[in-house]
Amino acid sequence: MALTDSRCANRVVTGAALGASLGGAVGAVYGTYEAFRYKVPGMYKIRYIGKTTVSSAAIFGLFLGAGSLLQCGRSQGY
Repeated sequence: MALTDSRCANRVVTGAALGASLGGAVGAVYGTYEAFRYKVPGMYKIRYIGKTTVSSAAIFGLFLGAGSLLQCGRSQGY
């Protein structure tokens, strides 16, 4: 497959890192909004925001990394 090429591996890692960064930012904003909207009590807000941030970062990173892998294989003619 195309993962043996170092350029392709760099694209996949960069895509996953970019997706995780974007997902973490969106998750932090959305988690903060939801925590205040549903009136999460006290220190549970921090847990809720953190959980939303990490889960959103993982999902965005996974999908952007997978998309980068698919595009990498397509651009090399496989």
